[in-house]
Amino acid sequence: MKKIFIFLLACLLFSVYSFAVNTGADFLKIAVGARAAGLGNTFTAVANDVTAINWNPGGLFQLKQKEISAMHTQWVGDSRFDFLGFALPLSGKAPSVSARRVKDIFGASIIYLSQGEMEGRDENRKNTGSFSASDIAVAFSYCRQVKVNGHQVGFGTNVKLINQKIESEQATGAAFDFGVLTNLPFKSNRLTLGLSLQNLGSQMKFISEEYNLPLSVTAGLGYSVGGVTIGLDIKQQVYENKTIVSLGTEFLPINALALRAGYVMSAGRQAAASDDGLPMGLGAGIGFRLFSYQTDYSFVPYGALGDTHRISFLSRF
Repeated sequence: MKKIFIFLLACLLFSVYSFAVNTGADFLKIAVGARAAGLGNTFTAVANDVTAINWNPGGLFQLKQKEISAMHTQWVGDSRFDFLGFALPLSGKAPSVSARRVKDIFGASIIYLSQGEMEGRDENRKNTGSFSASDIAVAFSYCRQVKVNGHQVGFGTNVKLINQKIESEQATGAAFDFGVLTNLPFKSNRLTLGLSLQNLGSQMKFISEEYNLPLSVTAGLGYSVGGVTIGLDIKQQVYENKTIVSLGTEFLPINALALRAGYVMSAGRQAAASDDGLPMGLGAGIGFRLFSYQTDYSFVPYGALGDTHRISFLSRF
């Protein structure tokens, strides 16, 4: 575990000194889950449901039951962004003399961005008919949790297969995610720390143009007391050399209702929609839970690009 923490911290420090390079596959940056979006994308150290696959796979150890979740987003313009995820926790004993309790979690998810039908034009601006474009990424996840003397640590990884398509042209690639999350004893409350490295992979090539994946390193802090959870994320987008700071809070006045708000800001930039599709500014959300079923909604403005709405459904069984 110490080596993993050192590795992710080294990546974070390295990214600060990286040169800005153009990237592609920006759909991988879009927030997954209405709950996380309502928290202002502050989920690296929270990561306690199946959407942790797309935020910090190390947080999957917090799942106590099988979970399945689906999300639909009315994205900017006429595009749509959808997610489907599943996670299965399995308990057992580590094959060691100390026989410490461990838990293995397996998961999978699909994210899909559809641009719909678009009008094609040639170099003379003549109509060439309509065409479609779409992006898809399939992730397979594994997380292991070890519990020693009440102290829990989870680390996980994703293997992602990526495809981008415009009409008959397409690009394919693969990437890896790594994540660590730990619970720290802090009086009678709950303090969590998380680190996540996302989209580590080789360049993709579309026709004759090569581009990097949106590699990022995120450090997160979460704190829960009573029915209130507060989170802080600091994300470094490596190739773009940008730092994104997110702050979010969730309040449960009763167990069946959750109220959320979050704020996203970038160093040296105003609170407006950024040029790479990341929200800048205030977002909010609400959640309802009945027995093992949960419904979440979030509203996130993207400035001149318009407003986005997400709705998620989650079931535990």
